Amino acid sequence: MSKGNLDVLNEYVRNARLKPALLAGLPLGMLAASLGLSSSVLLAALSGPLAIAGVTYFLAHLSRDWGVRKQVDLFRRWGGKPSVSKLRHRDNSLNQHTRARYHAKGKELLGYSMPTAAAEAADPAAADSLYEAYSNLLLERTRDTKVFRLLFEELIGYGFRRNLLGMRFLGLTIAIVSSVFQSALLLRKFHVAGQIEISQAVFLGVDLLLLLCWLFVITPSWVRHSAEAYGERLLAASEGLSATGATRGSKPAKSPRRNAKGSSGTVEPGVPGEPAKSEST
Repeated sequence: MSKGNLDVLNEYVRNARLKPALLAGLPLGMLAASLGLSSSVLLAALSGPLAIAGVTYFLAHLSRDWGVRKQVDLFRRWGGKPSVSKLRHRDNSLNQHTRARYHAKGKELLGYSMPTAAAEAADPAAADSLYEAYSNLLLERTRDTKVFRLLFEELIGYGFRRNLLGMRFLGLTIAIVSSVFQSALLLRKFHVAGQIEISQAVFLGVDLLLLLCWLFVITPSWVRHSAEAYGERLLAASEGLSATGATRGSKPAKSPRRNAKGSSGTVEPGVPGEPAKSEST
């Protein structure tokens, strides 16, 4: 497992995995502040050790695992990964001439001719197997996050939305419970002091806004929009690749330096923000 998979400071992990988990738990932090725990010596004493113990690391993995489980269901409902389904002749989301261009590039990079419409209709599973192989090849060939920056940003956006959807039930539950408690605290303060506590009113407003987002914004269709965008960007990135392994427009790699014994030094390949195939579209 690469360091890029583990480091919560990694751009993909931070934005696509950790942030959805923190957003789901945000109402709990605001509730703690309403209860006066923000100034608690005990909480301050524990916050550092908890982070060191791997709480952020755990949250990132929890978000990722729940998102991947949700992704399996989404792909089943959508009829496959967008980067695969868009290569099908029967798919209408791409212009037929654009698809023909991608098929030609697929033959160049993969070494196999893409199925014709008749062959695909006769054996859809065999056609999808070839499309899947081509999609996997593109994932491997576009791991340079600097060269394929736009693709990487689409991947982060998709991962963020997918993982949010994976945590939807937890986030919705926390938002509801926190809203109830914040309302009770607000009414209690008004009953005792005869005035509304501004901070609690703001916290309640944020809780209600999050509740609406979990209900009406964070939906499968919202995730699909991003998945489709990433799938299209992945296929479009193929036109910058060549069968020799070089990326068009990139500078040729420098020859590795020789060590004192005359042997070549080992050059470790760059680690992308999202290396796992199971998380890609």
